[in-house]
Amino acid sequence: MASLPLWALPPLFAVLALVWVVGSLSTGVAAIASLAALVAIAYIPLSRRLRRERRGPPAGLLAMLPGHLLLLLALSWAPEPNRLALLWTALPVISVAYEVLWFRWRGSALASILAGLYAILWCVVLVLLERVIARAKGISGREEAPVAIAFGVIAVVFVVTGVVRHRRAGKES
Repeated sequence: MASLPLWALPPLFAVLALVWVVGSLSTGVAAIASLAALVAIAYIPLSRRLRRERRGPPAGLLAMLPGHLLLLLALSWAPEPNRLALLWTALPVISVAYEVLWFRWRGSALASILAGLYAILWCVVLVLLERVIARAKGISGREEAPVAIAFGVIAVVFVVTGVVRHRRAGKES
């Protein structure tokens, strides 16, 4: 998967600014989330250079950063968004760690570690999406169970498929 193009960086800063301007995150949480996003944004040019030199990892998680930032924006509008936004900070950190490990470490354990990071990232994304939808629709308590179950089924299928893909990529490298 290709890296995020450099022309996509200014819109990332714009979405991050929107989180500060229109979101309801506390200043501390907004700063922590911004720092996590800025680390990922700063790593993108290096990732592009590394990808020119050798094959990239099985999943281009940094290419999903625009979607992750839009998710943070949606979370920042939710009631009591701080805990969910702190959970969100794992997304850019895991995305960078995933690529750093791919480019710096070779060995049989790499596929397992990358598959684990991939699974964690997608579980976090799907939990946050479920929370955003439930809060936006005003669903809570017993009414939320079908939504949570649906997201759980989707998460299991999606994550298992990704882990299998990572295991296959590990055998090929």
